[in-house]
Amino acid sequence: MRLRCALFECCFTSPSSDTIPKCSKLKWRIFPYKELAKATNNFDQLHCLGKRGSAIEYHGKLDDGREIIVQRFKEDKRYTLQQFVNETVILNYLPHKNIVSIYGCTSHHEESLLVHEYLVNGNLAAHLQSERAVNNTLTWLTRLDIAIDIANALDYLHYYGIIHRNVKSRNILLDVNFCAKVANLHLSRKLPDGVPVNGTHVTSDRVGSCGYIDPEYLTKGQLSVKNDVYSFGVVLCELLSSNLAKYWVLNEEDNIASLLHRKIENQALLELFDPSLGFQSNLQIKRMMTATAKLALFCMQCPQQSRPDMEQVVEILNGIKQGRYETNSKTKALKIFHHAELQEATDNFNTCLGKGGYGSVYYGKLQDGREVAIKCFHDENDTEETIKQFLKETEILSLLHHQNLVSLYGRTSHHSNKHMLVYEYISNGTLSKHLHESSSGKLPWQARLNIAIETATALVYLHDSGIIHRDVKGSNILLDENFTVKVADFGLSRSLPDHVTHVSTIPVGTRAYMDPDYYESGRVSDKSDVFSFGVVLFELISSNPPGSMVGTDYVTLAQFAKRKILNQELNAVVDPSFWLASDKNMMEMVTAVAELAFQCVQCPKEFRPSMKQVLETLEGISKGTWGFSQIT
Repeated sequence: MRLRCALFECCFTSPSSDTIPKCSKLKWRIFPYKELAKATNNFDQLHCLGKRGSAIEYHGKLDDGREIIVQRFKEDKRYTLQQFVNETVILNYLPHKNIVSIYGCTSHHEESLLVHEYLVNGNLAAHLQSERAVNNTLTWLTRLDIAIDIANALDYLHYYGIIHRNVKSRNILLDVNFCAKVANLHLSRKLPDGVPVNGTHVTSDRVGSCGYIDPEYLTKGQLSVKNDVYSFGVVLCELLSSNLAKYWVLNEEDNIASLLHRKIENQALLELFDPSLGFQSNLQIKRMMTATAKLALFCMQCPQQSRPDMEQVVEILNGIKQGRYETNSKTKALKIFHHAELQEATDNFNTCLGKGGYGSVYYGKLQDGREVAIKCFHDENDTEETIKQFLKETEILSLLHHQNLVSLYGRTSHHSNKHMLVYEYISNGTLSKHLHESSSGKLPWQARLNIAIETATALVYLHDSGIIHRDVKGSNILLDENFTVKVADFGLSRSLPDHVTHVSTIPVGTRAYMDPDYYESGRVSDKSDVFSFGVVLFELISSNPPGSMVGTDYVTLAQFAKRKILNQELNAVVDPSFWLASDKNMMEMVTAVAELAFQCVQCPKEFRPSMKQVLETLEGISKGTWGFSQIT
C-alpha cells in the first residue's frame, strides 16, 4: 500500500479546499483476497464480464448480499498500478450519486484488485445497441435524465480539475431505476499544479476511444476539461440516434461533429433520430431532441474554448427538460468562475462597493479588461435559502436580456464553498446615492424622468416574461456613466405562471417599499412591483428617503405623500428646488408624475395601473401629451 500512496502523492499533489485530500486519509476497505475469490466462485469463467482497459472484470456477491464487480489489474507495471491508484483515489474521495461507488481493494501476489458496486442494468452501450432490434426500453425522457446524470458527474469531476479522458457509453452504467453512473476512471488525469481548472495543459500522454476522443487532444495533445465535453457531445448523439459512435460516420474523412452540422444546416436533422422515440407524433419530444442535438454540436465545437463548461451543459439540459428549447451555441452561456480567478480580479477582495444582508459587493477587473461587481454571499449565510437565492438570480439573469437590466457575466460553481455572482460594473452607483447623499450632485428633472421611464421599461419586460421583482427600490436601480438605468438584484424575484394573478409566499422585501396588500395577505402579484415603483416615483419628485421618523412614529414616504396629496398640499411632497425653478412645463410634469405615483400606491391593488399603463403614462408626460386622467 505504500507504493500506492507514493503514486497517489505523485498524481494528486498540493491539496487545497478545491482539490483532493492526501492519501494519509485513505479510508476504503482492504478486502481479504479469499473473500473476493469466494464471492466470484474463485474467479470462475462464468463470472467473467470481459476485459476493460488493462483490467479483467468479474461479477460477484459478498456475504452481506451486495453484488460487486471485481477488477483485476494483473500486469505489475508502474503505469498500470498508477491507473489503479487513480481510480481508487478518485472514487474514494469524490463520492457522487452519479459516479460508481468503490467498496474497497486488495492486492495478491503480482496483481491489484478493485471492488466496485454492481449495477444491474449494465452499460448504456449495450442498451443502445439492442434498441432497434427489440422493444425500446429507454424512452426519450429516460435518455434525457441519463444525459443529465452523466453531465452532473462530469461537472463534479471537473470542479476538482479531474478529466475522465474516456467518456463513452460503455463507461456509463445504469442502476435498477436507469439512473446513470460514470465508471472506469482509471485513465482519469488531474490537471497539474499551476494549471487553472478551466485551463489547458499540453501532454504527449493521449488516451481515449475511437469516435469519442477530442480531435484537438488527439492531434495537439491539448488536455483540458473540454476533452470530456467533446466526448459527452458524442454520447448525446448516441442517445438521440440509438447508434453507437462507430456507426455514425460514413467515411474516414468524416466525423460526428461535421455530420451533425451538415444535417442541421440542411434541415435534415430528423434523419439521425431514432424513430422509436416518438418525435414524429409528439411535438414536445421533437423540440427537446432538436435542442439536445444542437447542444451536442455545441459540445463538439472546435477550438476547445468555444465549447461550454459541463456546468453550463447541466443548466442547458435542465432547461430543455423544463421546456426551454431555444438553446444552442448562440445562447448566452454564463462563465463559471473559480475563486482564485475572482480573488486576483479583486486584489484579494480589497475594494468593497457595499454590504447588505446577503453579503458584500466588491469591485474587480477581469483579465480581459472588463470591470465587474462581484456579489459575495456571507459564509454564515450559506444556508439552503441563500443558495436558493443565488440560484434564482442566476436563472433569471441568464434567461432575460434587456438594456435596462444589469448583465450577469458568470458565477462560481455550485460545488464551491464560496457563492459569488459576477456582474457588469455600473460606474455611477445607485439611484438612492444620487437622491439622498449630499456628496452627490442634484439630479436634474429630465434625468429623473428618464430614470423613471427606463425603470418602468425594465419592469414591463420582467412582467411580460412572467417575473415579479419583489424588491424594487432606489438601491436596486443602478446608473451607468450616461445615467442609463440598470435594474439589479433578482435574488427575491418570483415567477408568475401563465393565467395566474398572484402567488402566495412569505412577504420579503424592504418595508418602506413593500405593498401593504402583499405584506398582510402573503399574496404577491405584478401590482406589488407597481406599488414599490410608486414609492420610487415619490423619491424622484421629493428627493426624500422612502421612510423617516416623524415625531415618535416611523412614517413611510408613500403614507406621507398620499396624505399630503389628499389634503392638496403637493408642495410638501415636491423637492423645493423644482418650485424655485419657475418652469411651468416642468412643474406640470412633476405634478403629473406625483398623481401617477399616488395611483401606483393605492390599496387595494386592483386600483393600481399595470406597469405597461404606467410606462405609457410616463412617456406621455415626457412628451407633454399625457396626464394622469388618461389611465383612470
